[in-house]
Amino acid sequence: MVAFYFKCSKNDDLRKCASQIDKGSIIIFPTDTVYAIGCDPLNNDSVLKLFQIKNRPLDKYLPILTSSVSNLLDFVEITKDAEKLIKHFWPGPLTLVLKIKEYSSLNSNRYAFNKTIAIRIPDNKCTINLIQMTKNKLLVGTSANISKQNPLIHLRDLNKCNLQGYDAIVDGDECSSSHFVSSLLSSAFSYPSSFSSSKSKSPTNSISVSTIVDLTESNCPKIIREGVISKEDIFALLKEK
Repeated sequence: MVAFYFKCSKNDDLRKCASQIDKGSIIIFPTDTVYAIGCDPLNNDSVLKLFQIKNRPLDKYLPILTSSVSNLLDFVEITKDAEKLIKHFWPGPLTLVLKIKEYSSLNSNRYAFNKTIAIRIPDNKCTINLIQMTKNKLLVGTSANISKQNPLIHLRDLNKCNLQGYDAIVDGDECSSSHFVSSLLSSAFSYPSSFSSSKSKSPTNSISVSTIVDLTESNCPKIIREGVISKEDIFALLKEK
């Protein structure tokens, strides 16, 4: 039985939901791709429970969402390639795998990540607002489904996912993605680029998932998963001087 039901359209609901996340709750919430299930990634007990809910192997680390680039500067290494991709594609469906700084507080986590972190800023007003209201400004954002099953696209199909054990639902079906957080990125990095004024024009897949790019090896970007953003767009941007 779910203890809490929140709506994206109500700020008071989001504040209550953020408080539940800070207390260790696991929630199902909307993103700009599919519905996600998540918790505070710095709460080891919650993260371990989330692995159990999804029947996910512990060696498959979890993707993390945040609300602004400034939240990342103290704990991850942002390379020049990362700067380019962040400037052009965030907020949006691009997940970057980055190195965690040696003395970052994130290194105390045992389950969600280890020395590297897969992270992105989603282009969804509800999710951004929710993350900003949490204590740690981070939220696990893995797809709301049992591992290897189809992701949840519409909340009305939640019962088909066979997920059990989560604490709250955030209803975002009436909310659409928004570019309102672009201003959070505009001052983070400044450099000339012919790509800087537009988002990717890649066609959206029938099931929208983020593209995952591993930037942990210097000058050797790797496409881990091709999603909404094409690998051609990624490499074209990285080749720009």
